[in-house]
Formats: sequence, C-alpha cells, structure tokens
Amino acid sequence: MEIVPEHIRKPTVPEPDDYVNPLEASSRWTLNARAQAIRYASSLGFSIANRTEPAAPTPSTEFWVDSTLAEAKGPKKIRVEVWTPPRLAIGPRAAVVALHGGGWILGQGTDNARWACAVMTSLDAVVFTVNYRLAPNYPFPTPIEDCVDAILAIAKRAAQFGIDPNRMILSGFSAGATTALSSWLILKEPARWNYTLPFAVPRITGLVLFYPGLDWTINRADKRLSCARPDLTLSKGLTDLIDASYVYPPIPRHDRADLRLSPGLMPDDLMKNLPPIHLCLCEYDMLLAEGLRFAERLKALKKTVTVRVVAKEKHAWDCPPPMVQKESVEVEYGEATQAIANWLGQEHDTDRESMRSMKTKRLRIPRPSFLALRSKSTIGPF
Repeated sequence: MEIVPEHIRKPTVPEPDDYVNPLEASSRWTLNARAQAIRYASSLGFSIANRTEPAAPTPSTEFWVDSTLAEAKGPKKIRVEVWTPPRLAIGPRAAVVALHGGGWILGQGTDNARWACAVMTSLDAVVFTVNYRLAPNYPFPTPIEDCVDAILAIAKRAAQFGIDPNRMILSGFSAGATTALSSWLILKEPARWNYTLPFAVPRITGLVLFYPGLDWTINRADKRLSCARPDLTLSKGLTDLIDASYVYPPIPRHDRADLRLSPGLMPDDLMKNLPPIHLCLCEYDMLLAEGLRFAERLKALKKTVTVRVVAKEKHAWDCPPPMVQKESVEVEYGEATQAIANWLGQEHDTDRESMRSMKTKRLRIPRPSFLALRSKSTIGPF
C-alpha cells in the first residue's frame, strides 16, 4: 500500500461559518455504501499491519452477547473477542475491555490486537474487544448501548474467563474512547436515560482514553481552528460522513449536549465519581483542545488523571499507515499499561517470552496464478 508523502497530501481546510453538511441529505443506503468502501480499506490496512513482524496475536476465543438496551435488540447481536495471556494464572486476572475507533462507522475488535498484546505482555490481564454495531445502519445511541451490554455480559461471565469483575478497566480509541466514557456514565446512572440494566454493574477501576471526542456541541470548523495544524486534521469528507451517519435523525450542533454524545460535558457531581483516568492525546488533532479542557477539570477536582500529548502526531497516529509500528506507539502503550498497573496495585512486568507461544497471523503472499500455470506446462515425463 503506497504511503502518500506528507508534503503532497491535500490539506484539510476548516469549514466556512455557513457550512451545511451535504451528506445529511443523502439516503441511508448512500451513506452505507460510502462507509462500506472505507471499511474495506481500513480492514485491509489493519490486516497487513497486524501481520507485519512482529506479528500481533490472534484472539483466544470469542462469544456473542445479547442486545438488551438498544431499540434493535435481540439475541447474539454483539461479538466479543477474548485475548487470554498464555502463562498460568494465579487467581483471577484483571479485565481490560477495549473499544475500537472508526467514528462509529467502521472498525472491528481485532483493530486493537497490538493494544491487546501490550496489555497481556505488561499486565497479565485478559482483554476483551467489542464489535459493537455500526452506523449508518445503527446510529446513536446503539453502539454505546451495545458496549454497555457487552461490559455487563463480560462481568457476568467472570468465572468462565478467570477474571475479577471488580478489577475491570475500560479502554478505547477515538470513537471507542468516547464510548468507553459514555458507557461508564450509563453504568453509573442508567435511570438518567431510563435504562434497566440486565446484570449487576461491575466496579470500573479505571479508564484509558486514547484521543477521545468529548464535546459534540462544538462545530467542526472551531475544532479544526483550535488545532496547531488544521491542515492535518481529519478530512471534511470523513467527518461529514461520520456526522451524517452517526447522529441520525440530525440534531442541531448546539443541541448535542446529551452526555452519551458529549461525555466531556458531565457535571462536576458526576466527575467526582470518576475512577482514575489516563488520557493520551495527539498534538495535531482537532480533538486535542477538548481533551485538555477535560483534563483540567479533572485536575481541579483533584481526580487521579495522567495526560500524555504525543508531539507532532495526528489523530489515530497509532493506526496504519504506516504498516510498521512507530516507536512512539510502544512508548505510549507502555505509559498506559503502567497507569493501569498503578491503579491495580500490581507490577508492570514485561513478559515477552510466554507471549511468543500465542498464535499470530503472518503475512503470506500467494503465488500468482499465471506462474502456477506456466510451471505445470513445462513439466515433462520422468
């Protein structure tokens, strides 16, 4: 896959004040077709990246979760992958739930394979990746409700997977980070949205949030202009598709204060109940400013929070391309797992030796069919 050099990429220009998202007038079929094309490209990129050496591990198993909270409810609607460390466990392990990014329109659990590897290597924790249903077929709030159902189902199966439901970490990337925080809100105050939760609520020990979106009431132009490099922010084509697909029926920007959409707007009385938080933000990200504001509020309330800003990097800097993992990704994943170790009161022990026994997907390049045909035609009798 060719990587376009930075200096010849088309820069992103902030939207004018009178900008109207043209995709809000599109049919759901059209939006879905656009999303499917991007999903294919994204899936291909992650598939190649996860197979490059050192190859990322594959899930140990998977199971399906019933949807009980969403309008489109039903049995076995949500797939969850389980990543179990290979070494022998002594007592129940901690659990880390990972929610993938993709603007709620693309992505899958295995996108977080390298994060799962970092957690298993450093913490000996069981990782669960959630394949929540995606917009535009399943707009807000279905993806969040799917994640809450998955978190509750994971805790209910604690004995099956050898985890302690009172030592559970929620983590997420981009949209998944927003959803992790929104899920905590629903678990904390389900009555606010008239939810009846199907199972007992586990204790959430901490939240690891990589470049989350926290305030949907701010328009895209202002988000871009708050960034030191607006030209390096996500393209208008992509953010238009996300907005039109996920927030449906359309909600005026100033009315998007529902805490499930904009969890960064939660009042102080709720913030005081938050568990420890680790925030990893990117310097050239249109979401940086709202992340820093959220961190300052947490600090003012004397909450436990660590903040990392990856210098000179864009949103989703840890995702392909490039296909070779950056050194900064290993550093930041290490900082995040160290924060989790501190919360859990356990050692941050690097165990690469036993991880080598885990099954991985390796890059295989099939032999072109024309070569196979040619070789057959040249084989003569012995």
